[in-house]
Order: sequence, then C-alpha cells, then structure tokens
Amino acid sequence: MEVAYQIPRASLQWILLSVFLVIAPQSIYMPIWITLIAFSCLLWRYLIFSGRLNYPSRLMRVVIVTFTLLVSIAQMRSLGVGLESASSLLTLGFVFKLVEMREKRDIYVVMSLSFVMCMVAFLYSQSLLISLYVAACIVVIIATLIALNRSSLQADARSTGRMALRMALQALPLTIVLFLVFPRIAPLWAVPVQATGGTTGVTDEMTPGDLASLGRSSELAFRVQFENGPPPLHQDLYWRGLVLENFDGSTWMRRRYRSAYGTAAERGNFQFNWENRVLVQGEPLQYNVILEPTQQPWVYGLHLADPLNRNLFQSRNFEIYNNGLISKRFSYDLRSYANNQTDLVLLDSARARNTEIPQRGNERSIEFARELRGSVNTDRDFVYAVLAHFRDNPFYYTLNPELLRDNRIDDFLFNTREGFCEHFASTFAFLMRAAGVPTRVVVGYHGAEYNPYEDYMMVYQNNAHAWNEVWLEGEGWVRFDPTGAVSPERIELGVEAALQDDLAFMEQSLFAAVSGRFSFFNTLRLRLDALEYEWNRRVVSYDEEVQVELFERLFGEITEQKVLLLLVGLASLVMVAVGLSVVNIGPRRKLDPVTQLYQTLASELSRIGLARKTGEGPLDYRDRVVAARPELAELMHDFTALYVAINYKPPVQDEQLARKQVKVLKQRLNNLRAALSPLRGSRAQS
Repeated sequence: MEVAYQIPRASLQWILLSVFLVIAPQSIYMPIWITLIAFSCLLWRYLIFSGRLNYPSRLMRVVIVTFTLLVSIAQMRSLGVGLESASSLLTLGFVFKLVEMREKRDIYVVMSLSFVMCMVAFLYSQSLLISLYVAACIVVIIATLIALNRSSLQADARSTGRMALRMALQALPLTIVLFLVFPRIAPLWAVPVQATGGTTGVTDEMTPGDLASLGRSSELAFRVQFENGPPPLHQDLYWRGLVLENFDGSTWMRRRYRSAYGTAAERGNFQFNWENRVLVQGEPLQYNVILEPTQQPWVYGLHLADPLNRNLFQSRNFEIYNNGLISKRFSYDLRSYANNQTDLVLLDSARARNTEIPQRGNERSIEFARELRGSVNTDRDFVYAVLAHFRDNPFYYTLNPELLRDNRIDDFLFNTREGFCEHFASTFAFLMRAAGVPTRVVVGYHGAEYNPYEDYMMVYQNNAHAWNEVWLEGEGWVRFDPTGAVSPERIELGVEAALQDDLAFMEQSLFAAVSGRFSFFNTLRLRLDALEYEWNRRVVSYDEEVQVELFERLFGEITEQKVLLLLVGLASLVMVAVGLSVVNIGPRRKLDPVTQLYQTLASELSRIGLARKTGEGPLDYRDRVVAARPELAELMHDFTALYVAINYKPPVQDEQLARKQVKVLKQRLNNLRAALSPLRGSRAQS
C-alpha cells in the first residue's frame, strides 16, 4: 500500500475512540451478543494496526455479509421492524466497515456513520445528559477528521482536541439560530419504537399485584408545574388516567370501543360536548405536564381536566388521549376544575355496565354486600359502611401480599386482608356493584414530590394508584379511595410514609433510598432534576406550536417572507461574526516545531548584529554567520545540517524518530545559545 494512503497512528487512536463513544449508548439497548461483536471488531482493528492480525479475506467478508442478513431477519422476527432491530443492523454494518477500512476515504465513511450513530442516540433519549454526551462525541469525531489531515509533527492529541473544540464552538451560534428559526417539520422517515423501550407505567388492565410492581420503582412518570396558583394539597393530587369498567372476576379492563383510538380520523368516536353532562364552579387550575415515554396514548391530569393542546382529546369517561402513542417526552397543558359534578343523569346503558359482576364466584362477598346495604338507608351510607369495614378490621397495606386463590374477592375480604391499592379498589368496586350501586375503578397516580428549585412537582412510578368513582343520586360520579381507610398516611403524606418499613419499597433504586436519608444527596438529586426539567421545557418541548407562538409574540402575524428574512438575516449575522473571529488582519500562521526552533536561532543571532536577511536561505545564512563569527562554525554547521535534513527532505515516517530529531535540534539550539551569551555581553560593553 502506498505511503500516502496509510492511516496515521494518531488518527487511528482518534478513530477507535470515536467509534467506542458512539456505540456505547446503543449497547444498553442492543442484545448482548451484538454488543460483544461490536467491541470485538474494535479490538480486531487495533490488532490489524499492530500487525498481529490481517484484514478480513474475501471469504470472511462474504461470511460477514451473510451473517448480517441472518441477524437482520432474526431481529425483525423477534423484535419486529423497529428501533432496536434497525439500530442493531446499523451498528453491525458500522463496525464491520471499521475492520475493513484501508484508505482515508474509508475513514470518511466510518466518520460519516459516526455522525449517524450520534443521531440514533437521540431516538432513545433526549435528556440533558445524553445531549452533552453526544456533543462530546461530535467534538471527538471532528478531532478525528483533523488528526487525519495533520502532519505527524503537528498531530499531538492536546492541540488536535483544542482545535476540534474551537470548531465546534464556532458552529454553536449557527446551530442555535437554526434551532430557533428553522421551521419545525415532521421527519421524512421514522422508525417505530418498541414498547419495551421504556417504562410503560399504568396500563389499561388491572389485576391485583400489577400496581404493586410499580411501587418498587422510583423511575419518573411525569413532572407538573402549576401556572396560575398554588398546587392542591397532597391528599387531592389524584392524577386521573384510565377508567376501568369491565370486570371478569380477576381483572379490571378499560371499555373497548368499536374503533381503536389513536388517530385524528377517530376523534369523533371519543370527542364529546360538556354541555348537559358537567357542572363546574370556581376558577380552574392551569398547569403544564411533561410526561415520560409510555408507549401508550393516554395522559394524566387532575379531575376534571380540559385539554388545551389541539392534539389531545377527551373520551366519554373524561379520560384524555393523545393523537398517537407517546414514544418520547411529551409536554401538554391542561386546566382542571376541582369543583365539578359529572353525569348527574346516568344512562341505563352506563348503569348496567357499572353494576355488572360475574355470575359465578365470590358468593360470600355478594351476600356480605347485600346484607350491609340492607342495614343502611342510602347509597352514600353504604359507601361509608364499607369504608368503615376496611378501617375497623385488620386490613394491611403492603407491597408483598399473599397470593389470592380462585375467588379472589372472598379470599382477600375474609382471609388474607393484605394488599396494595388495587386490592382495596377492586374489592370496594365489587361490593358496590353487588349491592346495585354503579361503581368503576380509576387508575393513575396519587401524590407528588415538590422540587423547590424550579417550583414544580415530580410524580414517580411508585405513586401509581387505584381508586374508585361511585355514582350517587343528585351528585353524579364521586371519588372514594378505600386505601385511605386502611392507610391514611398513604393519602395524606405519600407512599414513602406509608411503606417506609416495607423492604420491597423502591428496592430497585439504591440512590433514591440513600438520598432520602442524607440532605446533601437529596439536594443534589433535586438540583439535577431541576436542570433536566428546564432542558425539557426550553429545548425538548420546543415544537412547532411553541415556535409559532414565539414568532407571533415578537413579529406579529407570521408570513413566509418574514420567516425567510429572519432565517437568512440571523444566519448571515452569525456567519459574519464567526468569520471575523476566524479571519484576522495579518493572521498569525502557526509554525511547526522545527521552524519555530530555527526562527528562535535567527532571533538570538540578531541580538549580536547578525539578523537573517529577507529570502536568505539556511546555508547562505550559515556561511555569513561563520564568516563573521568563526568561533560558532562547528555549532552552526551541526544545527543547520540537522535543520535541512528535517525540513527539506522527505519526512520520516517513524513518529518516534521524528520526535527524537526535534529533540536533538532543540539541544543544539541550546548549545548555540550558550555560546552566544558571552558574545551578547561583549557587544553590549562595546
């Protein structure tokens, strides 16, 4: 291979570092064996450079291509056509290209794919930490391209890194302008994200034990900031999600409509008019919610919530849905009326649906409910009687209840008497329905942690909760929470207070447990989350709607001409500013170390009256100095001979030898300086 196409040692080190950095975030989501192949290819590339392995043969390349095709088919069959399978295929092609690269043009392909891999990282997460990490990866990739085009004498890692950082910072102003001004358009292509890609949280089915699994997780569910007043009290923070009306004896399920939700064309099946169904009083609370990815279409809010975003719509049960699955952090605005009455008149179909129970099973519970209802006068009194039964008998709130047998309601009510919120909500709803009182189960979250540094609230997965809504004559649907009768501290103080002695609580988060006991770690956790919250509000949530609102506030009515002029004007301004910082009048050319040493010698000789003339060559300059100062003849011959050998002959390919030559030249300069010192003194005396 020709010398001109050999990959320099310094640039190869940058290449391997770039590839490692861009693969690392993807390795969390890829199958472990693909991750091992990727890092094995990195090692293979290093062994090729060190001469311990050879490039893959033609047969090996055929085997690799065949293997990649088989892996692609297997991934698509097991995971489907989605982000994980596409990312795995891209990673395999990326690292295989790394192994076979032989020339500089191959490196450019690998570096271009490195930029693509940086973009893939944002498909998984757009957090502040990932954004900073990707920015660091971009700086390293730029440094790789710089090192690839620098001479061996200039290719020190520190100067290359500084140059790459400076170039990235110069591009930052234009990046900000494009982010703010360039029209926000939908992507030209999209890869679906598997539901396994993130925490699903609350689902549209509830079997006793489902929410208890979320109680072990300290992952964030969503953040909320109230905009026109203080937040409600902790006991009133019921973040309503889904209404479960169908019960088969073990599982509560959301009512299935004939048409699946989730697209704009199907909004008509869900959208309704509040008129004649809702009575509200007082001023509403207005707030913003930033929801973590759930891979589900429903969102959460305080009851009774009215969505303010055009891509949100409301179902007949006052649930709120997004127009599509939530596969990334999603910001939306709601206003909620705390004082409300809904469905004062209940349709016969709704009454039948919300009083239906399985015809077989749980006979003891049915008999108990009917006897208790016969002992009181009204449905509300019956509700209070059931709650009193939970409060006055030895029921326990825990994440680790005993397993229930076939007749689950009977077994819980009369035998085990321990469970999480879904056990109490399920049993309460069954008892109500057994007595003919319309009741349904509502799932969502309850409570929140306040962050004082940015004045918002954080709701975690362990805040997942289930409660009930009972229809009462003259009142409509009324919320009741049987968990509060068993564990009042769960509702008044939070899940942490109720389960502080339960070893299963937040067992997946060691940091959360430690931070709760040490104020320093807790403060650090809240401050870091505040930074993440601002990042989501200001950057991640900057969509087309926010952009249009900003433009209208600054420039009035938006027109294509205004947007184009603004984009061109700001971009030109930034480019001129960056250009002035790069192009200086009389720019200083950074010299290589050898030239710097020679200019230092010329400067030293000028102090004794032997300045170098314009255009004078090194040999002529040497002869003139020797003629004027014969005592410097040997030193000048040695220095000039080495300088000419380094600077005017083909460069040495061995980097260690080249650095050794520069070191010897520097030593000879020091010898000349020592000889010139007395000459400068004698010239000054004369």
